[in-house]
Amino acid sequence: MASHISNETSFDHLLDDLADGFGREERFQANKAGAKKFAQIMKPKVPYRFNLRKGETAHLRDSLINVEHANGSVDVGFTKKSMKGYVARIINDGWIPKPPGGRAKQSNYDPVAGKHFWEATQREAKGEVGKAVAASLKATMDKKVHSQ
Repeated sequence: MASHISNETSFDHLLDDLADGFGREERFQANKAGAKKFAQIMKPKVPYRFNLRKGETAHLRDSLINVEHANGSVDVGFTKKSMKGYVARIINDGWIPKPPGGRAKQSNYDPVAGKHFWEATQREAKGEVGKAVAASLKATMDKKVHSQ
C-alpha cells in the first residue's frame, strides 16, 4: 500500500475546485438549460390564433421568453413589450364575463373555464427540466474534474 500521493498538489487543487461548488455562470447555464426545456414543452400548449388583432405585434405563443437574472436564475414568461402576460393569465386561469356596461355586481353569464396550459406544462416538464439541469451540472462537474 502506498504511503504517499504522487500528484498531491494537483489532487489538492482538484479537491479545492470541487469544494468551491458551482459559480454563478455554471448555475446560470444549468438554469438556462432547464428554462429552455420548459419553454420547449410549453410552446405547443399555448393557444395560437392565426390572425393578429388590430394593434397586436406578436402572437401569445411567440412572446414566450426566458429572463436571465444576475444571481444565475432564469425565469420563463411573456414579454412585457407585447403586453401578453395579462392575456396569458386570463386565458390560463379563465374569467367571469361582465354584462354590457360592466356596472352589475352579479354576472348572469357562465364563467369561462381556463385552458390551464401553464399548470399542464409544470406537471409534464417536472422531470424533464430536472434532467436538463442535472445534465448541465454533470457536464460542468466533468469539465472541472477532467481539466486537472
